[in-house]
Amino acid sequence: MVTFSSEQITEHIYRIRSTPDVCMYLVVGSERAALLDTGNGVGDLKGYVEDLLQGKPYDVILTHGHVDHASGAEQFGDNVYMNPLDYELSLTHCSIEHRKNSFAHWREMFPGTMPEFADEDFISVRTRPYLPLENGQRFDLGDMTLEAIHVPGHTQGMTMILAVEERVILFGDGCGVGVLLLADETSTVSGYLDSLKRLKTQESRYDVVLRQHGSCVSPCTVLDDNIEVCEKILNGTADAVPDTFEGKPCLLAMAVDPKTRKRLDGKEGNIRYMPGKVR
Repeated sequence: MVTFSSEQITEHIYRIRSTPDVCMYLVVGSERAALLDTGNGVGDLKGYVEDLLQGKPYDVILTHGHVDHASGAEQFGDNVYMNPLDYELSLTHCSIEHRKNSFAHWREMFPGTMPEFADEDFISVRTRPYLPLENGQRFDLGDMTLEAIHVPGHTQGMTMILAVEERVILFGDGCGVGVLLLADETSTVSGYLDSLKRLKTQESRYDVVLRQHGSCVSPCTVLDDNIEVCEKILNGTADAVPDTFEGKPCLLAMAVDPKTRKRLDGKEGNIRYMPGKVR
């Protein structure tokens, strides 16, 4: 049986946890709510969310189309938003086969941290359209406003969500301690740097950065850290440590302690990238 748990982060924001090392956020306003991401698509997330909301209407907003963020979308019907640039990606990345492969990699890396799931635990892959999520789009929840900020890099549709009144931003996978720029859908390091510089113009609007893996929170300086990391990769001064992710060889921009995975220089932001996708 798949179980969920939640914790209150701010007056309006709750973090929902399910399978290891990924979370969703529920933002609750006076009139409506919004669920940010739908996880790995195992278990009755919809039932859990609706028990929390007790009849309050809500929207579902996906930050991007990857397996651990969009796989539960089919459960929520038509009222699900995602940037159209990630639609084709979501069809393959959220397939049940891809989910099972992703879980297998996780169990190999971290034995004993993820249970086996029964076939009936898996939510069907969504093939119907999403409602379009565009840069600058706003969601009025009553006494709370959410704003979408398009930050391509990790995927082309990658979207961060700003809780305007609470001055909290969900960076998601778009900027953090180990940003993945490894697959066909990612930007080059140069293109990602351009996105981060545009995000930098928004930094006066938030005081708290939330993420969806690991500690799930970062200091606001993580943005400057990753801008600097991109620049180091581009000018050839990054550590460029050989690494792997889910069996795929890559480079880790800045050296880390192998036990804690924290940067040796004490800074937080880091990037895994492919040498062929720098410029």
